[in-house]
Amino acid sequence: MTPSDFRQLLRRYQSRQASADEIRRVEAWYESMGGAQNSIADEDDEAAGQRMWAYIQGETEPKSIVKPMPVFRHSWFRVAASVVLLLGLFGYGFWQWSAGRNERVELLSVQMNNTRQAMRIRLDDGSTVTLEPGSFLRYPSHFSGNKREVFLTGEAFFDITRQPQRPFLVVTDRIVTRVLGTSFRVKAFGGKSNVSVTVRTGKVSVFSRPKANASPKELDNAVVLVPNQRAVFYPAEARLVKTLAENPVLLTPENGQPDFNFVDTPLPEVFARLSKAYGVDFVYDDDVLGGCTLTARLGTESLYEKLALISEVTHARHEVIDGQVVIDSRGCKPAHAR
Repeated sequence: MTPSDFRQLLRRYQSRQASADEIRRVEAWYESMGGAQNSIADEDDEAAGQRMWAYIQGETEPKSIVKPMPVFRHSWFRVAASVVLLLGLFGYGFWQWSAGRNERVELLSVQMNNTRQAMRIRLDDGSTVTLEPGSFLRYPSHFSGNKREVFLTGEAFFDITRQPQRPFLVVTDRIVTRVLGTSFRVKAFGGKSNVSVTVRTGKVSVFSRPKANASPKELDNAVVLVPNQRAVFYPAEARLVKTLAENPVLLTPENGQPDFNFVDTPLPEVFARLSKAYGVDFVYDDDVLGGCTLTARLGTESLYEKLALISEVTHARHEVIDGQVVIDSRGCKPAHAR
């Protein structure tokens, strides 16, 4: 019914021209409004019409229904889902590692770095962990027992407080790093990505975590690392390889920079200086290289750049094998023999 239809009906009622059915409808409306049937004709036409039309509209128009937004559309739900997914992925990796272990492992805290900057975490024993973006660490609020154990997914730099009676273990999905007190970096993003451990100071042992059906060769997969050495685990081959750090750093104090200015310096002495400065072992034939000398002024170049320059000048070749620099050379002829 439109407003025009209603007004015509009301005029027919008040002029006594309405049908019996229309009379019953109007009087029923008015009675429902709280009025008396015999008093409707006494009211002002306009006032009665407005009151009754407002009543009819309120009773007959459909109520607006506000449908709640689906839960999955809320921003808080999406954030919560992301957190649950990360915890689920880590929980699955931890479940795989802990399967078959009899002792109870109590881990209470999970720290995720979802920022664009490194995050520093201080552990109960005074050790610190610098957690890189996109990584997360699980650790107990208090270390108990005869070992300290944390679980990493991603990349982090560890500076561990030395406690000889309680070794520190960093567990990832495929390798375990064991230390007493040192600083090192671990990259372990899971999946098919290679896993690496790079030592800055001290000494660490790294061993792979064999699967249930691992071969005897994989069970013996372990290396010991010293400063500027790195272990890389290749998941596709289940192989752990020891090599040098991607960018070996000088191990000498800042106020005691080594002298890399060489004037007719025998190559064995050149390699001895480099070995002392970087803590890297050089393997070569002393008798073959005894007649070779180097004249060069080396400075802030990386170790690899220094080695490339030396190889070019002396016509020697170098190769990194098992964390050592192996020098291959045919030797140098004395000046009078040329």
